[in-house]
Amino acid sequence: MRRQVISSGAKWEGQVGYSRAVRTGSQIFVSGTTAVDTRGRVVGEGDIRAQARRIFDIIEESLSKAGACLEDVVRTRMFVTDIADAEALGQVHGEVFGRIRPATTLVETSNLIDPRLRVEIEAEAVAGSGGADAVILAGGNSKRMGRKKSRIRLGCHTLLGHSRAAVVDAGLKPRVIAVDLQPGLGPLGGILTALQSTKHSRVLFVGCDMPFLSGGLIDIFLASSTGGVGPMFTQHQKGFGFPFVLSCADLVLVEKQIDRGVLSLQRLAKRLKARVWQPPQEREWELFNINTPADLAEARRRQREGRID
Repeated sequence: MRRQVISSGAKWEGQVGYSRAVRTGSQIFVSGTTAVDTRGRVVGEGDIRAQARRIFDIIEESLSKAGACLEDVVRTRMFVTDIADAEALGQVHGEVFGRIRPATTLVETSNLIDPRLRVEIEAEAVAGSGGADAVILAGGNSKRMGRKKSRIRLGCHTLLGHSRAAVVDAGLKPRVIAVDLQPGLGPLGGILTALQSTKHSRVLFVGCDMPFLSGGLIDIFLASSTGGVGPMFTQHQKGFGFPFVLSCADLVLVEKQIDRGVLSLQRLAKRLKARVWQPPQEREWELFNINTPADLAEARRRQREGRID
């Protein structure tokens, strides 16, 4: 089993012989973390809330380097030098983990390594266990199709209905972006809208024109995405496409690309230095997408063969 160590660059790691975090398989273990800046100086002296927020920032950064996010955290352990700080610390913990609800422990200890430190926190996570904000982009008007693709019926469902069903089958709650906050930006408009409104660290994007996509293939894609670090796009014959996964931190680069007037999804993937995912060969047919009347006719032919309802 592969073992990955994450370092913050602190001198103590080499001297004492520990890592800021360690990933083995899908499990990530974050060492006891205190409120220090990048130069090792104490942050928030005398302020338990400030120290806790700094600690959770460090933990989040460590998880990101390990290919995980705060939503993947399954346990936290908190050590305070004064149990009277429990309520204030609990409030900050709730701000970060109120929707995530990991197992947790809070204990009082007599001392930490520096008397100015009031709290130390460690965390454990399972990459991918926190799921994702599953977004279906359905806001564009297809010039080649001549009408909104999301409303086209194929079998018992609309194209949008097929995408919804696949996301639900993957155990996720679909969120449809039908109206972009800034229209006229193509797929980047939907991406911008999703990232600006998400409440999750990880965002899965699915198109509304892939009626053969299944929950099983989404599961495989997401499992692959949490096996490494950074955004990941699916490789299609003509370039990068759906499904793809971004983090909320990628919003900055998306906004910069839009400001430059570069609205290409291919350019975005390259600018993000995204990883590339190739689906299993026997399941590539699930990525068939509908852009033209001819594509729709082909999808209906496949429907008659019994590939979809």
